[in-house]
Amino acid sequence: MKKNKKKLKNKLQPKSITIIIVLVACLLSIIILRPYYRTKDRTKQITKSNFSNVVSKPLGWLRVQGTNIDFPIFYYNSIEDISDPSYDLGWSFEDNKKLVNRTVLLSHNMRNVSSKPLIADKNQARFEQLMSYIYYDFVKDNKYIQYTINGKNYLFKIYAVYLQPEEDVELYNIDKKEKRDYIKNSIDRSYFKFNVDVSEDDKILTLVTCTRFYGDSDYSFVVDARQVRKLEIINNYKVTEKSNYNKIKKILKGDDLNEN
Repeated sequence: MKKNKKKLKNKLQPKSITIIIVLVACLLSIIILRPYYRTKDRTKQITKSNFSNVVSKPLGWLRVQGTNIDFPIFYYNSIEDISDPSYDLGWSFEDNKKLVNRTVLLSHNMRNVSSKPLIADKNQARFEQLMSYIYYDFVKDNKYIQYTINGKNYLFKIYAVYLQPEEDVELYNIDKKEKRDYIKNSIDRSYFKFNVDVSEDDKILTLVTCTRFYGDSDYSFVVDARQVRKLEIINNYKVTEKSNYNKIKKILKGDDLNEN
């Protein structure tokens, strides 16, 4: 009888080990394959959106990881007074109802314009929290943008963050050849190197807001992202500081306010 029990125990051990291995493998696959950032449907918010100073429905809806940016985007000509900061919304200078080569979205930054921006302050609105992306520690954990348009929720991976003279910022769609040059220039300007490849075949999303990071100078803060490709894994991809970020770090510490 004891021998039979031992034989049964010996037979069960390999099966138990196999089950444990399978369970561990399943758990690991869930952890590895689980999206780092999930989209949230905003198609209903677009249809329900209602602002008294806007004469049309939104073009789309924007969400930015790590921030409270979660609001509608309107066509500029449909907003009666774009200088009115009392409405939490963004706008585009083009009336695009679907994704184009490069979609440019803007919003106000009224209270986070200094050379030491606050990070995701709960009292901030519009694009004020976008300035959080000037900090490397914030960028490391927040790299995705969602734009809902034409009944679909699209996800984008950030590939460039930089300041640019206001008059040099291109605010309109570009053709494929121009896009190739734009991507190269934005990657060169970026303060961070993102481990994400970008090509002229990708749809580009650009977020722009005003800042006084260099004191009285007229500069814009720009965040560029490209659309997540089909079957691409949504992961926390690597990002590192570039040498041109050293100047920014000094300004953030209050050591230097001269942009030249």
